[in-house]
Amino acid sequence: MRILDYLTESSILFLTDSNKNQVLKTMTKKAFELGYVPNEAAFSEAIFDRESIMSTGIGLQVAIPHAKLPGIKEFFVMGAILGSDTSWDALDKKPVRLVFMIGGPSDKQTDYLQILSKITLVIKNADRRSALMAADSAKAVLDAFADL
Repeated sequence: MRILDYLTESSILFLTDSNKNQVLKTMTKKAFELGYVPNEAAFSEAIFDRESIMSTGIGLQVAIPHAKLPGIKEFFVMGAILGSDTSWDALDKKPVRLVFMIGGPSDKQTDYLQILSKITLVIKNADRRSALMAADSAKAVLDAFADL
């Protein structure tokens, strides 16, 4: 299993939004447009419901919003490089600059945990995290995950 099986050039966004809710709306809309989710409203609601339980800002300027729904056939990852610091109520109280949204079927928890683990490996590495924040192309983002 590789992250590049789930993250593609078309699922990487470069956003100027500096509002968490707008970032999430933009990402869920794009997931629907790409055909990853059959129902944009249901996926968006699941993402916002999850966020209301506890912030997905995990620290190190990264957020990993996620939702698993029965109507989603395959896992996918949406990436967003934010053009400015975005308040996310992160665990370390720092603003977010990188967002990796995970969506997938509700019955495949092991797959979800493997994807989350791979993303975490990349973002814990300070050099890769800096490269992601400085990325100006989808290819540069994909390159950060090339060997995982």
